[in-house]
Amino acid sequence: MKLKKRNLIQIAITILVIIICIIYYLYINDFINWKILSIGNINPYGGWSALKSFFTDPSYRWRGISKSIALTIGISLTALLMGRFFCGFICPIGALQDFFKYLGSKLGIRERKLPKGKGFNPEIFKYFVLLMVLVFSILGMGNIISPYSPWLAYLNVFLGLNLQIGFLVLLLIILSSLFIKRVFCRCFCPLGAFQSLLSAIGPLKINSNEKCNSCTYCLKNCPVHIERPEGLEISPECIKCLECVDAKCLKGTEGYSLSFVGLNMQKKQYIIISLILFIGIYTFLPLIHFNSELNSIADLGSLKDGVYMGTGIGFGGTIEVEVVVKNNKVTQIKPINHKETTGYYEEVFRTISLEIVETQNLNVDTISGATVTSRGLLNGIKSGVSQALERK
Repeated sequence: MKLKKRNLIQIAITILVIIICIIYYLYINDFINWKILSIGNINPYGGWSALKSFFTDPSYRWRGISKSIALTIGISLTALLMGRFFCGFICPIGALQDFFKYLGSKLGIRERKLPKGKGFNPEIFKYFVLLMVLVFSILGMGNIISPYSPWLAYLNVFLGLNLQIGFLVLLLIILSSLFIKRVFCRCFCPLGAFQSLLSAIGPLKINSNEKCNSCTYCLKNCPVHIERPEGLEISPECIKCLECVDAKCLKGTEGYSLSFVGLNMQKKQYIIISLILFIGIYTFLPLIHFNSELNSIADLGSLKDGVYMGTGIGFGGTIEVEVVVKNNKVTQIKPINHKETTGYYEEVFRTISLEIVETQNLNVDTISGATVTSRGLLNGIKSGVSQALERK
């Protein structure tokens, strides 16, 4: 099989994500003392989490644009200006579905279409999933739905096979991809639904030639199985893979083409501009520094020796923390009971605990992409330390 530019980008991104996860696993388990990125840094929902916390959590303090916030902004602006480029070229879950669909075809598994009928389209369901995710998150119940995330399950596979219910969802996605094109992207992905809404109002369009007789030959390899469009414009469900643009019209005419604000755009231009936009936002936006007050307290000072239990509220609920004070100093911090998300809490517990023990100061930064868990742990530690201060 001759790999296209899209396939090469998908493979490169997938390999990069796997390497990031493996190195992060070695980092949080103290095999190495460096990392490329945290799992939280490649969380596409990080920006929404920060926005929700800003409006609903009085203890939230703005500390600038993190990598996870930049990722959300990058996905959003790219979808608005260039369509669902992230879905078609970047998303590892999308690439996984494309691979297993290709594998299914090579194994001779007959392709099946999604059942559709008059007034019924299963692809609409993802918009209800998006609404449900937003509502649960606003109500502070994001921890209820996060274990079902195939995105987290995918990343956790490379963090020591930490299998949760999301892994079963991921396995179902893989099995269904053997005979149905991108069923998760089309019917269940809230991030895909969000990008489709932005793409619908964006300036980039894929249109068919005016002489097209709607034979749909150009759409035969569409990864999301877009069928005969109504009119000349392709549906916002399009993931901008450009398979239809590459296809040669049977009539020898132009077929489908890209346009941006009404001006023709070449495929190579589209890919380069989209990559620069997405990677540029993710790379450089976090470098912009903002002046903001840190949520700090004074140095720990003299403390009463003993073992103290503190509690804080994290992403998954109550975090119980054991704080050990010896010779007027905090010598050990040990979270003993929590329901935080695997892949996120490990670095938070490790980094923040070590920094407080080393500096004897509670003025420490939260971990990018895991701010709710970070604040929950910090509040639990402060709760324990306050008891030691009261007993001096």
